[in-house]
Amino acid sequence: MSAGEDRAAKLRSKAGRVAEERNAPEGSALRKLAAKPVRATVDLSPSQHARLKAWCGETAVEFGRARVTTQDVLRALVDRLLSDEALAAAIRDDLGGVAAGGQR
Repeated sequence: MSAGEDRAAKLRSKAGRVAEERNAPEGSALRKLAAKPVRATVDLSPSQHARLKAWCGETAVEFGRARVTTQDVLRALVDRLLSDEALAAAIRDDLGGVAAGGQR
């Protein structure tokens, strides 16, 4: 099995476990496991970070809020990515360059 096939198999297995946790009876240990937030981190270049923080600040002003956090933005992006197939396809295209040796 190639490294790519092994990774794909692991992802399918994890997706199956996540679905099982979400479909577990309310109050069960499996359901509680599915409800616990999972921390994810991302490394950004200083330029990306500065531009993201500036965007968050501009968006907070536009919304009349004290702030919009990068966490708010990343959650919204993940939700949109998982529900919008056109966006998912565009991201896959972007990642194709990374997988081929490109740098982000």
